[in-house]
Amino acid sequence: MGLWLNGSRERLNQKEFEIEVTSQSVNVRLNASRKSPRGRFYWAAFFVTFWMAMLCLMVFANGKHGEPAMWHDFATYPVNSSGFIVPLLILLGCSALVVLVSWRYVVMAYPSDEIFYCDCSTLTISKVRWLDIHNKDWRTRSYSLHEVTELKYRSVATAKGRAVYGLRFKAGGRSERVLPGLGTHDAGKILKAVKSFGVDASGQPQLETTPQ
Repeated sequence: MGLWLNGSRERLNQKEFEIEVTSQSVNVRLNASRKSPRGRFYWAAFFVTFWMAMLCLMVFANGKHGEPAMWHDFATYPVNSSGFIVPLLILLGCSALVVLVSWRYVVMAYPSDEIFYCDCSTLTISKVRWLDIHNKDWRTRSYSLHEVTELKYRSVATAKGRAVYGLRFKAGGRSERVLPGLGTHDAGKILKAVKSFGVDASGQPQLETTPQ
């Protein structure tokens, strides 16, 4: 069960969103676990397996022109020598890059359940902890509307040319990414409503030419 977008950047699984807009509030629920309560854990396992395979490839595979594998350096040089430390730093740096680039996409493309609630004074975000297998551990953050800035519809994660779109905003000294997989039509209704409450929001969703 994935929420990435198709070529027109419209969301593929519209039924997973329940949206209620009134003159007093906006209530959006993302029921990501409805079809596959454990789906995101299968993808987490795939991500970990992929990461371990990349590590093994980097350590044990020979170079393009027959250079010895990185393992040769680890086995040959003393731990406190540059011959050991330099390849170790390269290995750790590449591993960190893979995690940073891929993990956010996995979390956004295969999200846990979320609730976005906004009334005339407060914006509240509730999410099931991503690694909660029972889908019961909700984490909630609330912001007064004057704290919320730059609420826009834009990419919340990208990987290899694919983008997941949702809502992004800044509040309380942090950047929030919510409702991954939201379509442009639904986003337009939500942004128009919260803007009428006084939120610093873009009235119309605008797709990015180059997702960030």
